[in-house]
Amino acid sequence: MKTIIIKITIAFFFFAVIPTALFVDAESEYLIKRFFYWDYLDTISEIRVEYNKNQYSDGDLNKVDEEIEKILFDIEKNFSISVTPMMGSYKIEESTLMKINRLSGSGERTTVNQDFLDLIKVAIDVAEATDGGFDPTIGPLTTLWKISELSQYCRTDSLDYNPEYCVVPSEEKINQAREKIDYRLIEIDETAKTVYLPEPGMKLDLGAIAKGFAADKVTEYLIDQGFEFFLISLGGNAYNYGESKINPGKTGTLLTNPFGGKYLIKFLGNSQTIVTSGVYERYIEVGNDIYHHLLNPKTGYPYENNLMSVSIVLNYREGYYASAFADAFATGIYALGLEDGLAYAENRPDMEAVAITKDKKVYATSKLDFQPYIGLTDEFELFVGGEKVDFEPLPTDPTNPENPTDPYDPTRDLLIALIFIVVGFGATVLLVFTLKKPKNKTKEE
Repeated sequence: MKTIIIKITIAFFFFAVIPTALFVDAESEYLIKRFFYWDYLDTISEIRVEYNKNQYSDGDLNKVDEEIEKILFDIEKNFSISVTPMMGSYKIEESTLMKINRLSGSGERTTVNQDFLDLIKVAIDVAEATDGGFDPTIGPLTTLWKISELSQYCRTDSLDYNPEYCVVPSEEKINQAREKIDYRLIEIDETAKTVYLPEPGMKLDLGAIAKGFAADKVTEYLIDQGFEFFLISLGGNAYNYGESKINPGKTGTLLTNPFGGKYLIKFLGNSQTIVTSGVYERYIEVGNDIYHHLLNPKTGYPYENNLMSVSIVLNYREGYYASAFADAFATGIYALGLEDGLAYAENRPDMEAVAITKDKKVYATSKLDFQPYIGLTDEFELFVGGEKVDFEPLPTDPTNPENPTDPYDPTRDLLIALIFIVVGFGATVLLVFTLKKPKNKTKEE
């Protein structure tokens, strides 16, 4: 009996404990560290880094946390159009961008650092590519409308709603602001590292691109520190780099449903940035009219088209500000409209895009790698490369149908069942042979 128990124990150890131990040990070498930042860039930022616990100490990770915070604060000090709470706490009276705006038309040029030069050049490149649909000198209009600031008070679904704050600027003031907008007038001296706006009242506003630039700078830093996989989320800006050791394969990034509810699609890919610009969060209500924050520099009013949101996907390249470009192009493609915007993205080999219309049509460029997600129900229509595509809404987890956190993947359960079958079969076979009674031998006569 004692021998049988020992053999059963050996069988269980061989078929179950050892494989499990090996599996756990392979993963436990790598851990995830999450960093949160609440006070920068007018958004909540989250960064997750995957690290080898044998290579990075708690002290190392604390230093990473401090350096990322410094990068975000440097972005604010460079590119904010007004004094942020964090700048105020350090008694910083103006950012570099604010100084450039204050000195517009004065003849005095502002010395800037290399980051400012790099970002303003990205902004001008996208402005040229979108025929001014994205314009970094939009500042006179954004400060006139103040939609981002007033959104908290001028939405009827807000607890702070106060219609007294909610007014549309006069036609005269809008026209005066429009006259100050022209990215082609920006004067840059790369040798002296100066930027100047020649017309009084001109204003830069890089809010539509600064978060993307921040994601790029954090990406540069984390790569330099030796991290091989990380995820960055800065408001509507997402960045993933490398391939996870814990969960190998393509990284999935979820696209927000602009109508509310569950996510619509899952972008698939490694080392790419995905930036979304939409009109469903920042807007004001004046009477029965809605005015969103994406302003048309040619008319002075918010863009009027059928788009709810545009998402741009660009791959990481060393020395390339992918997320800054994606950030600016998300606005620029929106400005071009559905047909022209998607055509532009389709014709660029380095860019993919998704556009969602107000009548719940989802348009994706032809080479985009993605999967439909839970929120993409039969009330939506899906088009890929201009062609309508039939799709089956994803099943939800039957154990939690009311609030699924992920599409139900039966493969996972089948794999678990198969493991148990194999383990059980192996243990059973060994047990049968163990319990088989040996034949009694007779003495030779």
